[in-house]
Amino acid sequence: MRLGILAFIIALFFPLFIKNKMWALYVSMIIYGIGGGFFWAVIVGSVGKEAPKGQENRRSAIFSVSWSIGKAFGYLFGELLKGILGIKSFYIALACLITIEIIYPIRLPKEVRERLKSEKQEKEKKDNQHSTQLNDIHIEMNDSHIIDNSTTGRNENEIINKEELNFKKKDEKVRYKWEGGEYKNKTYIYIGYIFNFAIKGTNWVISSQYIKLVKDFDIKINLFGANPNEMFVGVFFFCLYLAQTTSLVLMALTTQWTYRRSVILLGFIVTVILYLVMALSNCNWLLCILSYIAGLSSGFANQTSVYYSLRASTNNKGLFVGLSEITSGSGMTILPLVAGLLAKAYNDNHVPLYINICVIIMCIIVFDIIYRLMYFINSRRNAKRLSREEQPTPLSTVTQPQKPNNTSDEADDIQIPVEMVPTPLVGEQDTSPSEISRDDNQSLDSQEKE
Repeated sequence: MRLGILAFIIALFFPLFIKNKMWALYVSMIIYGIGGGFFWAVIVGSVGKEAPKGQENRRSAIFSVSWSIGKAFGYLFGELLKGILGIKSFYIALACLITIEIIYPIRLPKEVRERLKSEKQEKEKKDNQHSTQLNDIHIEMNDSHIIDNSTTGRNENEIINKEELNFKKKDEKVRYKWEGGEYKNKTYIYIGYIFNFAIKGTNWVISSQYIKLVKDFDIKINLFGANPNEMFVGVFFFCLYLAQTTSLVLMALTTQWTYRRSVILLGFIVTVILYLVMALSNCNWLLCILSYIAGLSSGFANQTSVYYSLRASTNNKGLFVGLSEITSGSGMTILPLVAGLLAKAYNDNHVPLYINICVIIMCIIVFDIIYRLMYFINSRRNAKRLSREEQPTPLSTVTQPQKPNNTSDEADDIQIPVEMVPTPLVGEQDTSPSEISRDDNQSLDSQEKE
């Protein structure tokens, strides 16, 4: 986290002190991207991991609200400060980053530390119990080579044989059927990736290249002496990200929006309408209204992908959140590059918007194909799993019959196979039970004859 903020600080130095050099801007963006890699995925994954069970949606939405509202006011005040201070406005951004670097907490929150500590203690307790059960298996023999169970102080039922241990291990690996949201999440996680790729990628296209079309259309907003065209861009994106923030706040309060395909399709359609109007109209108030509506879709796309990723796995939340960020990041990287190259090749600033429209339409088609395909695959996979009411077939185990409690002080005698009876050495008297009983019988017969 701190390395990421430090990279942001270093990235600001290049355009601030090396002016009018394009290579300095490229180097700054590379360092900025490296800082984002240290910062973004780590924070999003940590938010989900640190959240209590059932609170993942709320915590992740609060985090998204924080960066979204920062982005909204960043566009608004960024254009305003640039018009007033020029390049010196970078010093304000630099001061903000240094402040965050200093005040960012070094330790985990107290509740997270306590939860991790309790989980560690619980794991150690289970490991100790498991090792104790294995060590309790022992056999004692007395001088007469007879096994005495009473000296062990344990009932035979407490002895866990090897077959029973294997059965327990097998029982832990039993895969039960997915139900409800768990079953739907196996499909919607891929839909969330596609949705987020399309919306975030196309948003980055217009955020980097719409300014050219604004100047061609001469769309203006006169405010505080700033450049009218640049001020319109600032207000336009302020409306978009303010709506995104509103959407994230609403999604943090409820989960009624989850697993609804129609809402995702509506988000695609609203975004396409915005890009069509942007390509044709120069009406500033109409564009700002549509940007606000499209911003609601943008917030929904972001939280959809994060929510389904956090629900994909209990132990690998960071992995799936990382995949979500990789998907959206690839859209934010590839689409602006392709749009810029084609716009320059055709010498037409409308091209980026046409590309956005084509990308959204293709993603709608892929979205529908993936939806149907994954539901078919997951239904086949789920059919092979056990229902919650069914029990796995137990392994055949050898159990010893339980003996009734013996109130006498005498030990319970267990018959020993012949192979286990020790053979007497040469010249040694055979004291086996069979020989002793035979000698006794012979002495009794001789006495009767006398």
